[in-house]
Amino acid sequence: MADAAGKYLDVYRSWQQHLFNFNLDDRETETPGLRKPQLAALYASLGHLVMSPGTTATIVMPTGTGKTDTMLGLLIAGRLARTLVLVPTDPLRSQFSEKCVELKKLREIGAVSDTALNPVVRVISSGMQVEEIQQLAEANVIVATPQALLFFSNEALEALAGLCTHLVVDEAHHVAAMTWSRVKTAFKERPCLQFTATPFREDSQPLDGKIIYNYPLKDAQNDGYFKQIEFHPVREYDLELADQAVADKAVELLRKDRGQGFNHLLLVRARTQARAIKLFPLYEKHEDLSPVLIHSKVPNRDRLLDEIVAKKHKIIVCVDMLGEGFDLPELKIAAIHDQHQSPAVTLQFIGRLTRVSKELGDAKFVSNIANQRVDSQMAALYKESADWSAVIRDVSQDKIAREIEKEAFTEQFSDDADAEDIFGLNPNPKVSAVAYHVERENWRPEKAHFFAQSKKQRDFVSINEASDTIIVVAQQETPVSWAKTSAIVDTNWVIYMAYYHVPDRTLFVHTSADEKEATRFLKLIAKDPKRINGEPVFRTLHDIKLMRLQNVGLSRARKDLKFTMHVGRDVNTIIREIETGAAKKSNIFATGYEDGQRATVGCSHKGKIWEMNSSTVSYWIEWCKRASSKLNNKDITPADILKDVMRADKIEAAWPTGLFYADWPESIEIENEQRISLEFEGEVFNLLDVELGKPRRTNDLTLDVAVIAIAEDGAERELPDITVRLLEDSYKFSCPGVKIIFSEANSFEQYLDANPLVFLAVDGSMVEGNYRFYSTKSLDLKLPIGLLEAWEWGDTPIHKESMKAAGDLNTVQGFTYSRIKDDYTFIFNDDGKGEIADLVAIRESKDAIYVDLYHCKYCPQKDGKAQAGARVDDVYEVCGQASRSVKWLHTEKKFFDRMMERYQKGLPTKFDRILKGTPMDLELLRNKCHDHEMIFKFVIVQPAISKEKVSADQLAVLGTSYSYIKSVSGSEVRVITNQ
Repeated sequence: MADAAGKYLDVYRSWQQHLFNFNLDDRETETPGLRKPQLAALYASLGHLVMSPGTTATIVMPTGTGKTDTMLGLLIAGRLARTLVLVPTDPLRSQFSEKCVELKKLREIGAVSDTALNPVVRVISSGMQVEEIQQLAEANVIVATPQALLFFSNEALEALAGLCTHLVVDEAHHVAAMTWSRVKTAFKERPCLQFTATPFREDSQPLDGKIIYNYPLKDAQNDGYFKQIEFHPVREYDLELADQAVADKAVELLRKDRGQGFNHLLLVRARTQARAIKLFPLYEKHEDLSPVLIHSKVPNRDRLLDEIVAKKHKIIVCVDMLGEGFDLPELKIAAIHDQHQSPAVTLQFIGRLTRVSKELGDAKFVSNIANQRVDSQMAALYKESADWSAVIRDVSQDKIAREIEKEAFTEQFSDDADAEDIFGLNPNPKVSAVAYHVERENWRPEKAHFFAQSKKQRDFVSINEASDTIIVVAQQETPVSWAKTSAIVDTNWVIYMAYYHVPDRTLFVHTSADEKEATRFLKLIAKDPKRINGEPVFRTLHDIKLMRLQNVGLSRARKDLKFTMHVGRDVNTIIREIETGAAKKSNIFATGYEDGQRATVGCSHKGKIWEMNSSTVSYWIEWCKRASSKLNNKDITPADILKDVMRADKIEAAWPTGLFYADWPESIEIENEQRISLEFEGEVFNLLDVELGKPRRTNDLTLDVAVIAIAEDGAERELPDITVRLLEDSYKFSCPGVKIIFSEANSFEQYLDANPLVFLAVDGSMVEGNYRFYSTKSLDLKLPIGLLEAWEWGDTPIHKESMKAAGDLNTVQGFTYSRIKDDYTFIFNDDGKGEIADLVAIRESKDAIYVDLYHCKYCPQKDGKAQAGARVDDVYEVCGQASRSVKWLHTEKKFFDRMMERYQKGLPTKFDRILKGTPMDLELLRNKCHDHEMIFKFVIVQPAISKEKVSADQLAVLGTSYSYIKSVSGSEVRVITNQ
């Protein structure tokens, strides 16, 4: 043990006496030395250790620029006494420790001379006891994974932290994970430097540490540390042929490169083991290239990895990469069958194949650019003529710039450690506030620093003067409620936030503390604040469409009853009492739609406003700005706001008549439908491919709804009807044999009992469960005849509805297409079960994408003749379809994904759904929708309606659908009829 300790000291003393050579390499004269990013990163790190050793620092170096040797150089140049190096995987642990033992590269380039001895390295591969930790004292460098440290007790981990002088973290984008955080907490008092190529996480968790050095990918490319990247796209929309197309192109490139003398290898990337197994036969036939399949469960995996390193296999089919840190420069061609969703993973993946070597050529990537499923940033990679070198540079710069901006936002709050502590907590407060009118000169944010009541109280205070924002996190002790003693107390952490909206001179204050502490905070930061309370507070309910009151508190003038709280559906009496003055609004919580999106709004007479949501500080500030515009708008009359609120009547004795449309529960939006399925008799159907029929009132107490689903083979399947029976004081759904699948299968009937279907009635009311909801303002609203737009249909057989795969123009849908085709640049035939609309017609402007959804319906024949008239049955289905299509509002990329999916599924049956435009146009629209406004219009086309003979019943159904679409979406609605 003494010899081991002596060796440790010998090494450390040699480092202290050693003069690290900071010479820069010169490739023109072939003078060895450090690379430019290595030199700059070392200078930045050493400066940080001198000036700010107590704060965590992040160093950003793209893959391939010498990050590992920079970390090794820091050990010697910084003369770090005993360092724990944390790496994310076992292979990286082995790789780093092997390089650390010899310092081979640093010695080759002359950065480290013989004066400096090689470090004593110890590897932690499993848990250790406290008494075993001292054995590590013989090491200058300790290498571990967080998984190994997971088996340390808290005492053992603290002992390890006490032994080490520094913590260095490799691949730091993993650092927010639970296992990493525990280590970081134990090493909080030790200097910590984090190295990464991608300083951002895709799970929105914060990556601690200030970025002290960032070597942009653009510079790495310009300085020659990355090989050029060639992208070789294939475009195959038929999913059954796409994998073969990618494989053929990738193998072609491999053979060409090897024919030119490059010892290149081909990496085939699959998303899952099952996909890798399915892809392998496409490559297995190329026996001369010795293909191999490798994943975590393949037998003899270690032997296969050794063979891959020995380059015995020219084609490697695997899941993702071969483990983080796996370094094989000959991997130069990648066949990407399943595209990465994450920019971080994509950048890491690309970086592995772009290492510079004189013996190797440029990196090449092959992927199918049809129907890519990546975010807007990664979508740029998969365009026809994409310059991957430029795209990954721009994406990397954008993502890193966001992290730096986030730091800048944090730094605006204060120049001390409090801001870092507060934002390190990743605050996600409830969205609520009390608003006050405060003159500008009376806003005193600097006073927040005096918030602490005693020296014992621990507070964190952060002020952002540029944004007029304060955040305080305070420790608060209160007596326990169950004992009369001061011996024990409850300790709570509370947050205080204040935002001053200068244009309206309005201060918003949020706190999780009690009212007494909130008042103390307010008095400190604002002089003479005037609370906004009473009727003006209820202005926040303005412009909420289809508003439903969920909770209502009323103040009453009776001696025996001062206050009543109403929860649920008994709102009719409440509203009448408010309107007649029998009671006053105390507090209201409501749901509805605002700007075409679901909204929740709460407000109280005392001045509190809220939203049923928790979010970031920046979101809270934007929410305050929106609230300020309503609170200070004197043109909003609070008394008028409730005139359009939805009333509710309990349904008793019989279901209402006139129900014409059934939809899924309100909680299921399009995003949910994509993740939900129904299962019947072993067959699974995505909810987007399931269509509900018109409700049928079989008797006073029973409603039936047909259920039609589209199977994988494209055929229709009839599932059991959904039946809902009206009970004495409730309702009961049944749908025998059907299960609903979220993460697991459950009873569909039980789900509907808790989340009932929504039925739309001719009179404009809606039915959920055993309650009927309606607004007196829109009840029995008939569509004005002047809004009907009559077309001349000529000889069109209006009893034929669909163009089908043949593209029959002599139909209602075909005639509509012929009529509108010159008005749009892209038109899609989406007809069929699970459709968005029969025709999706799109045109663009500089900043907007205009989407018109045409819902077409045929005119039924009577005695062999189809004639327009006044039959109400002719409008039920088309109005229901139009009402349902509102759900696609604000879905952006998912909207275009759905069309692309429908387009591809039609190809094997020769059904080309694109009537005007190309698949490339659809891709471009999908990419543009992220930064273009999407403006929807809904069009009902029914030649069975005669404008001259239109009936009151028809106008009632049309009026109901029109009102519903306008209320939910705010979009324009057109109704096209016959003469």
